[in-house]
Amino acid sequence: ELKEQHLTFEENQRGVCFDTLLGPYLKGAGKITITDPYIRLFFQARNLMELLETIGKQKAEEDEVTVHLITVRDEFKAPQQIDFFEKMRESCGPIGIHFTWDFDETHSMHARHIVTDHGWKILLDRGLDIFQHYEMNDTFVISNRLQRYRNCKAFEITYMRI
Repeated sequence: ELKEQHLTFEENQRGVCFDTLLGPYLKGAGKITITDPYIRLFFQARNLMELLETIGKQKAEEDEVTVHLITVRDEFKAPQQIDFFEKMRESCGPIGIHFTWDFDETHSMHARHIVTDHGWKILLDRGLDIFQHYEMNDTFVISNRLQRYRNCKAFEITYMRI
């Protein structure tokens, strides 16, 4: 049973993955809004893609889920950032995940959270950037393939009913 709670994770802790940390709270949602101003660089986009994979694992095959990202445009690499998002949209469309995004142009955005249309708000103090650096370009490193074998950064997460 899902419940409101606050969890704290320690530096270099292992065993954490989006599937168990976020998946149960996203399951059954028809619309998910992700607010994170720091989806700019490759590793940040990869974290987002891994979250989209978690959403894909949680949804029934016949279900459609809309995932909307609100982030900040990268001042120097916006074309690359948009290319990442376009690739995510193309990749997720055939499995029933409709991915869209908007750029917050106020330049004041800081908070990071996920809101679902079925009553949950998940506050992420670090956003999706919870993992220590790992070898993401080597297919044969297990931490590249499975999040639970990665070391975490210290972070906190709060689940609230809305």
